[in-house]
Amino acid sequence: MVSRKLLFLTLLSLITFSNYAQLPFISDNAGTMGTWNPQLELSYGNGFDNGHRCTNSSVELAPVFTLGLTENIDAVVAYPFVFINEFEDTSSVRISGFSDVGMEIKWRFLEHEKFSLVFKPGISLPSGKSEIGLGNGAVGFSSFLISTMTYSKMAINTNLGYISNHNDCGAARNIWHTSVGFDFASTEIVHLVVNGGIEKNPDINSQTPAAFALIGLYYFLSEDNEIALGYKCGLTEPEADHSFIVGLTLRF
Repeated sequence: MVSRKLLFLTLLSLITFSNYAQLPFISDNAGTMGTWNPQLELSYGNGFDNGHRCTNSSVELAPVFTLGLTENIDAVVAYPFVFINEFEDTSSVRISGFSDVGMEIKWRFLEHEKFSLVFKPGISLPSGKSEIGLGNGAVGFSSFLISTMTYSKMAINTNLGYISNHNDCGAARNIWHTSVGFDFASTEIVHLVVNGGIEKNPDINSQTPAAFALIGLYYFLSEDNEIALGYKCGLTEPEADHSFIVGLTLRF
């Protein structure tokens, strides 16, 4: 029988820890919305992971709402809905439902010419049904330091993060994360994306970190609306083998 811990680790391997970023990036940038400007991001992520005698697939529908509180402070709320299929030998498990609610504050505390720094603390509330593998079952915390450096048509975003991954599923409680993303404006309406990162494996029985690489693009439908496409592959065993991301961003 597929254990609840295995389902939880599957959820963590297929869905990135909360650090809500511009689609299709995993790494966030140092931009903020401006006072009272709202934004809604809708993303669809489909991940596949094939291991020895075990096949996992996951779909995540992730609405993320952002509101500018001041010119340099944003509030972010996300409430993902997930579908997980886990097949192991002759047993299988299918679960679906809302996972934990995530909330973040994004504060740009330094801006100098082409360089910006952001501090982004977050909290995860145990609103999902952790008893069936949806969510941690405990309040969690995160803290990220984010920088953006711009060079002509290129922006480089670096993220350093720590996740206090409190849970009742036996997974690691202290997770570190580091990643870097490259955003190239090939035209006024098309941006090409390359992203890579690594973080501590939440499985306490493995010392292999989870590493990923991502390529994609986002296209401006208008000044305030854009669509995004991305492909993420796992570079190490703990990361999902293949993930596809489709997103829509709406600003009001």
